[in-house]
Amino acid sequence: MKAKAMIAAAMMCMTLLPAAAADLPGGIPTISVSGYAEVSMQPDTASFSITAAYTEPTTEEARRKTSEMIASAVAILRDGFGVEEKDISTSYISAYPEYRWVDDEKVLAGQRASQTIDVTIGGIDRIGDIYTRLMGLDGITLSDVSLDKANKDAEYRKARMDAVRDAREKAEAYAEAAGVSVGNVLSISDGSSCAAPLYRSSNLMLASAEAASADRIPTEFYSGEITVSASISMVYAISDEMPDPPQPPRP
Repeated sequence: MKAKAMIAAAMMCMTLLPAAAADLPGGIPTISVSGYAEVSMQPDTASFSITAAYTEPTTEEARRKTSEMIASAVAILRDGFGVEEKDISTSYISAYPEYRWVDDEKVLAGQRASQTIDVTIGGIDRIGDIYTRLMGLDGITLSDVSLDKANKDAEYRKARMDAVRDAREKAEAYAEAAGVSVGNVLSISDGSSCAAPLYRSSNLMLASAEAASADRIPTEFYSGEITVSASISMVYAISDEMPDPPQPPRP
């Protein structure tokens, strides 16, 4: 895990106000800064979607074929990799007439049914094997893989603390340049520390012609790292007295 301090995208401002300023409580001169930090981590969960869609003469035929294909995919996940039912959910079902154009005329091609399930698994080292098995099913579409970590509390805490340190360093730099010193913290405003992590998606889809050889060539999967971030706005009071310079050590 590593932390990286970055310059916030939002505008940063420094306000040096006279003691008699009426727009601040008590006329306190202040320094307003923002801080930003990112923390990277190794993911331990992966999410992806499986979609089956067929066009048949009747809606029932299309629905049945779509359901059979989804059932085959679920069986692979459950029996081959131990994925639990609670980690598989249906996110989309549809049925509608499908048309095509023939000699500038709209002609009914059949009834199309579609179903999508979302899958979440732990142990991302199995993703390559899972995709290799699922690619043996003709008629399904596999989404990209979104990586995550089940518990990111420690990483969010570190990102917030690093963002505060980043803001403090900026305030001290401005104060030193202005010939003043940083006083007490007057306000802290949380920015985007609760935003979603930056997922790294990996496209593992193969064309239908390639799927036939999926049992002979394993699917490689490279996970990399994911990132959470925190941003913060802070207001410090200004002291017009510079702190005493550090004294050299006594001999």
